[in-house]
Amino acid sequence: MSDIKLPEGLTFEEETIEEVPKELDLNNIPEQAKPVEDKGIPFFGNVVSEDGKTGTITEETIRGISKIVDKVQGKEVEGDVSLIESLTGAGISAGIKIPKGLVTFGTLIYDVTQDEDIPYDETLTGKLTEAFDRTTLGKIEQASEDVAAETAAGKLTEAIGQLYGAGKIAQKTAIPVVEKGSQYVRKLVNAIKGGRYVNTTNNVKAARAVKKANDLNKITGTDKFVGIAVGGGVGGGFIVSNVEDIGTFGDWDYLDFLPTGLDREQRELGADDAQRQLLNRLKFGGELGFPLIPFVVGTGKVGKLILEKGKINAYSDSMLERWVDRFIAQPFRSRSNKTQELFDGIQKLEGKKSAIKILAQDASRNFDDRIRQISKETSGAAQAVKDPETMSKVISDFMFATDDVVKNKNIVFPGFNAASRAKFTETLGKLGVSKKSADNVIKDATTFRKAATGLKNLIGASKNVTTSTEKLNKILNERIKNVLSVDYKIIDDNTGLFNGYVPTAENINEVAKVLQRYAKNNGKSLDIDSATKLVNRIIKDAFKDKSTNSLVFDIGEMSALADKPVQRVNIGKYITTGKFKPDGKGGLIQKESDLTAFKKLFGEYKNAQKGIYSVMTELAETISRDKFYNKLLQDSENIAKAIKSGVDPAQVGRPIFYKNYNDAVLGLPYQKITPVPLSLKTALPETIYKSPLDGYFTTEPYAEAIRVGDAVVGNAITRSLPYRIGMLIPKGATQAAKTVLGIFTHARNFFSSMVTTVHRGNILIPPGKIAEFANRARKAVQPQLLYRMTGNPKYRNAPQDQALYRFLLEEGVVNQNIVAREVEGMIADMTQIRTKYGSMDRYFNKVLNTGTQSFKKLYDVAQDLYTAEDDVFRIYNFLAEAHKLDNAFENAIKNGLKDASGKVVTRANKPSDVEIMREAAQIVRETVPNYAYVSDFVKSVRRSPLGNFAAFPAEIYRTGTNTLMRGLKESKDPIRKQIGYNSLMGQGFTYAFLPTALVETFRGLYGVTRDQVNAIREMLPTWSEDNTILPVYENGEYKYYDFSHGFFYDTMIQPVQTTLATVQKGGDDKPLVPMILDSMVKAMDNVLKPFIGEAIYTGVVLDLFARGGETKEGRRIWNERDTLGDKLSKGFAHAAYELSPFSAAQVYRLYKASLGQTVKGTQYKIPDELMGFVGFRKVPIDLEKNLNFKISEFKKNERLERGLIYEGTRTGDPVKDENQIIRQYIKANKQRLETYNKMRRVYDAVKVLGMRDDKIAEEFADQKSLPLYGFIEDNAFKPFSISKDVIAGYDKMSEEKGIPNPLNDRVLDKLEQIQDILYDQQQLNKPFVINEEDFLLPEADTSMVPPLPEQPMPNVSVAQQTPNVMQTGLTPTEQALLSEEERMIALRNRGMV
Repeated sequence: MSDIKLPEGLTFEEETIEEVPKELDLNNIPEQAKPVEDKGIPFFGNVVSEDGKTGTITEETIRGISKIVDKVQGKEVEGDVSLIESLTGAGISAGIKIPKGLVTFGTLIYDVTQDEDIPYDETLTGKLTEAFDRTTLGKIEQASEDVAAETAAGKLTEAIGQLYGAGKIAQKTAIPVVEKGSQYVRKLVNAIKGGRYVNTTNNVKAARAVKKANDLNKITGTDKFVGIAVGGGVGGGFIVSNVEDIGTFGDWDYLDFLPTGLDREQRELGADDAQRQLLNRLKFGGELGFPLIPFVVGTGKVGKLILEKGKINAYSDSMLERWVDRFIAQPFRSRSNKTQELFDGIQKLEGKKSAIKILAQDASRNFDDRIRQISKETSGAAQAVKDPETMSKVISDFMFATDDVVKNKNIVFPGFNAASRAKFTETLGKLGVSKKSADNVIKDATTFRKAATGLKNLIGASKNVTTSTEKLNKILNERIKNVLSVDYKIIDDNTGLFNGYVPTAENINEVAKVLQRYAKNNGKSLDIDSATKLVNRIIKDAFKDKSTNSLVFDIGEMSALADKPVQRVNIGKYITTGKFKPDGKGGLIQKESDLTAFKKLFGEYKNAQKGIYSVMTELAETISRDKFYNKLLQDSENIAKAIKSGVDPAQVGRPIFYKNYNDAVLGLPYQKITPVPLSLKTALPETIYKSPLDGYFTTEPYAEAIRVGDAVVGNAITRSLPYRIGMLIPKGATQAAKTVLGIFTHARNFFSSMVTTVHRGNILIPPGKIAEFANRARKAVQPQLLYRMTGNPKYRNAPQDQALYRFLLEEGVVNQNIVAREVEGMIADMTQIRTKYGSMDRYFNKVLNTGTQSFKKLYDVAQDLYTAEDDVFRIYNFLAEAHKLDNAFENAIKNGLKDASGKVVTRANKPSDVEIMREAAQIVRETVPNYAYVSDFVKSVRRSPLGNFAAFPAEIYRTGTNTLMRGLKESKDPIRKQIGYNSLMGQGFTYAFLPTALVETFRGLYGVTRDQVNAIREMLPTWSEDNTILPVYENGEYKYYDFSHGFFYDTMIQPVQTTLATVQKGGDDKPLVPMILDSMVKAMDNVLKPFIGEAIYTGVVLDLFARGGETKEGRRIWNERDTLGDKLSKGFAHAAYELSPFSAAQVYRLYKASLGQTVKGTQYKIPDELMGFVGFRKVPIDLEKNLNFKISEFKKNERLERGLIYEGTRTGDPVKDENQIIRQYIKANKQRLETYNKMRRVYDAVKVLGMRDDKIAEEFADQKSLPLYGFIEDNAFKPFSISKDVIAGYDKMSEEKGIPNPLNDRVLDKLEQIQDILYDQQQLNKPFVINEEDFLLPEADTSMVPPLPEQPMPNVSVAQQTPNVMQTGLTPTEQALLSEEERMIALRNRGMV
């Protein structure tokens, strides 16, 4: 608002509350309240008996009934009502209200037709209600309703019970009930038109009555649809007894424009009140039928469309179906825009690639271990190990010197001949290595070479290899020798800005001469200086081609015959069939010495371990990719055959590969088809290998997915260097710092992953098996840190454990930690190489590597640990699932059970061990969060400024749903029935029992009442207010555990928890539906927050710049009057704290706790902080500090709310709507009421939690808010008033600008009326008493107002004698305070009228 320049005299001065509305005696304050000491230790409510025996749900139900009976008999009921007791009361209350609602509907119909002057008490409904309330059944209803109302779950259950029962009745009676109701409605409409309907405010206007009549006419016009199509809608609404307690959408503040808001003020006359109640039931039933039922039906139809036609919606002729697929299904399903077959194939390929890396690492580590062993034998060998090139080159030269051969059409390793073995042993002997150790190296090398020939033969067996075995073998031999076993220091040692390898001047000069000769051979001249510059450029830009694994560089083409201006030189291509092969005439490389010069320039070297890793990885990945291509084509062909045989495409999808473009366009309609056929590359030359998919057409997204696998390619903006520097790097670094690099987060990661075993019921197996599987899981996980730290082979995983891990990698079970993979993906986003800007990106990566090199090893270890903490439970779950499946089939064999197809299970048809393992792996993939199954859309959120680990909640939703669906499916399977029951039991325990049981247990342990729990909730920070809170009271201090913080399945129950918390907080005075809608908004906010909330880094940037030194929660980072230096210092400290790694905040609190010192005024305890390691830190509640913050928040909100009154009316432009300020005044007071309500709840909360009245008053006094304390204590509301200065400012603006005054007398009169009503009638935490329509001015066309008649000239001399007289002839004070009549008298006295 400070940016708006106002006319002189118009200000934004704010009114403050008068200082002393009442006298306060600060000495006369009650003593501190104490928590109620409950008897026994409740668990899931008060389920521990007086005798100490643990009760059951049945016992709790009986106790609930007992409490209801006590209430009926007028006895005092002691202690809190437990959850089960409350639910019991809800069931009884709903059971009574259903028939009561049906009966009262009939009596209301009768009453509405009777004489108009019968008082309500004498109507049939009034007499029946009074008589019923005196009966035992009526007392039971009231008592059970009171018991139900003790918990939010009880309130909701009672409402749902009534709706369910009424719906069942309405299904059978809806049409006659609605028809009868429609007859009544027509009478009611006539009554409204005739003026009989009495409004709440007793101020019925014709316009409103007509509007209601029109609304009702519209409702009656749809009665047939409601009765027949909706069934339980309107009919059920008439039967529900207490619709006013349940409420409607129209009762919600944000939907108060709907005509369905309920009228809750009882009328004196019976017929009028019967009309009111029936109209309320009609509105309630109308909403039940519309929009709820159509919405549910519509949502169900969309879901059904996705389920039944999800495979072909993308190709549908229906735009709606394509829209549903693109915007609803694709963003949130695992396969995104891929077919299921393509998605599964990619996951299998990625799993195999990961497994290959482990296999290659193991082979490489064998040589590491051998070399370390050799180093211990002699000083010479030890020295060689210190200079790894010496030993590695010796082993590498020996290991790759002997070529594989072809025998009987198979590639075999012939073994190292005697001469080469002798020479190798002699060379090692000179280094001091014993013959025994040399023989061991030869043995290891032989094992590796035989494994490599096995992989070669698998490649040769592919039908896609287009050459003979002999030629394939030669090409692979050369590739292994010249490419895979060779590395370059210019690549490996120069990853940062400061090069570890610098070519010598001699090396550079040799290559420069090669370039000079190259130019000369093409008729061009190149001096030595220019040639040297070109060499330096080659050194800078040379890189390894990922597809060929060869070193390449670009150079300008000098040959006149060349078809491209730039040629890309591949160093590995010049040796074929064991011989040097130069470039053609005029080419760059003409002699073997030319090639040697380049190799020296690039620092060629050989490393045995790297060579082994490269060979194993490339050969195995070539096999995997070939199988991937074959499987994709086979799946496509099978789908085509199935459709041709008459199978519905909705069941199998569509083929995705076509031999010509037109067929692809017709087969995959509405999709973008590749303009050229596929041409897929592997590490093998195109001359010997042709992909089975080459020559086929498909969609561009499918083609891209086949090429890049599960990588999610960003758009041009997110891939740009400025965006990576300004957003991706700081965001990624922050998220890594807060998770992978957090000390506390590692323990939390481990313990939260443990819950997955409970969720799927995998703890319901014999204890011996639990211990066995946990031990096997421990042995199989990576990263084998002790081995990596010590190099001692005894710490390596056993071969069988590595084999298990590799299998699980192939199956996509392990190495899928959501957080670790998300951070890994962000790092990949940061370091990506773009085709167009490759040189720039490689240089940027060098800068990045230089900046991160110092802690890269630490980060790698932290990330490996983070993955291992998660993997141990994935492996355990896999072993448990396999065990359960095996037991299920063994039990089926033993008992002669039949499977789902009706076949008796026997030993012969029992699934094999591998089949059981694969099914167990599938179950874990479906039921444990897995990054591979996160949709591309959700993965892409990591690149945006919004969202924090969006993949995690997305996977919780997917796996939670999958667990439920699989459990239900298994429970119907004759063999897997018990597995399904255990799964459902585990999920129910995780969602429903565990959080609730813990809350009730903690309440019982610490003697905390439910009121005190609600009070604690009022003191919570915004991020915890709807979470599951475990209350603690010890040493006179309240604390709490935020259970949701360390319980990741809380994501699934958060919407329910939010609803319960909102309803519990709402009390008994608010109707349920508006509270549920409020909770749904909050729950949706919580659901969407990981996707669209501020990222940690983005939040800090907004705090410092956009919010001007204030956090989102309203905490000031610096004072606005601080110097620039202080602001910078405080801003930097805030950023460092918020973005710090290593759990710095938690460690700092722990450190301060150990010294007995406070942090920002709060004393923390060591045991409480140590619980943070497992994600359940005990948080102290500082009542004084919290109250102080809440008062500050109140004052800030008050300033903002006051601004709502005048918004858009003080710009100097004419205000077209005379009611604008009236509407805004009502809106501002409505917001102000909510602020007062919240402050009153805080006041009640601190009192319940034991804060004395004098301390409460002192906190208000410290903030100069004692008047506010008086209003809050009296439960009174003080509406906004319009100050005299504001009135004067509007008058001046109107006069100077020559525009109508939006704050004119008519408006001020209405504002005064509203203010008086709010002063007199409005109470805190009660519904807002003002109905906007009752106070709006009649619409008037100001442009059509006729000019005033000619007025007498004012007596200027009189006016001039009166000080401060404005052009109106009145002083500002007279203008503001005098009535119209008094103003006329004043003007007459001055001779101006």
